[in-house]
Amino acid sequence: MKITITKDDVDYALASSSWDLGNQVLYSLCQDHPNHDRDDAIIAKVWLIGRSYAAAIERRKNADDTSDDFYETTVVEKIKKSTLDQWLAALPDKMTDPWTELGSIITVHKRLMDLFSAMTGLEKRSLASKYLHFHRPDLFFIYDSRAKEAVSKVTPRLNQIKSITTEDQDWEYYSFCRRAQCMREDISTCFHKNLNPRQLDKILLRITDKIRKARTAGSRVP
Repeated sequence: MKITITKDDVDYALASSSWDLGNQVLYSLCQDHPNHDRDDAIIAKVWLIGRSYAAAIERRKNADDTSDDFYETTVVEKIKKSTLDQWLAALPDKMTDPWTELGSIITVHKRLMDLFSAMTGLEKRSLASKYLHFHRPDLFFIYDSRAKEAVSKVTPRLNQIKSITTEDQDWEYYSFCRRAQCMREDISTCFHKNLNPRQLDKILLRITDKIRKARTAGSRVP
């Protein structure tokens, strides 16, 4: 069953929120410390973003050291040795041709996801999207299971949505980005508003809440 996005949903996305200040702290942290050459900055960003968004990197397979040791050795060492800063620097300054430029964005997400997986033995798809989003909030869509469910309810079947050319991809995030960009274009066409990834996420979370309440009540989502 498809769900229709309403003007009220769009107005909600554009309005201020009680969560804005907390998110701004994380945006400012990444803006003030964009690079990955300092141990304390790496730890602060991975720790605070992961914990704030229920995607902590210390949740991992076969943990045989403390969380502090894991951050101070494994996380710092692998991120500093990576070329994450080069990946981010190669991205466009702003998105002008989404269906083309999303290819490099999806590729960077896959590379960071692989880096996190090497540390944890787990797929850290959600953490990778959120970590990258706070560094480049204009480019990276915020992925988690709730957003995935919601975006599938407001967009056509995937084979009816444009493809994106990438060097490398995680299929889940690739599919999610196709749907999210389709959703963004539909909102622009219907309501003449160009929403950023944070605003799209607010709508998706609102839809998730509607779905949950409808299931509890045994009714249909309007």
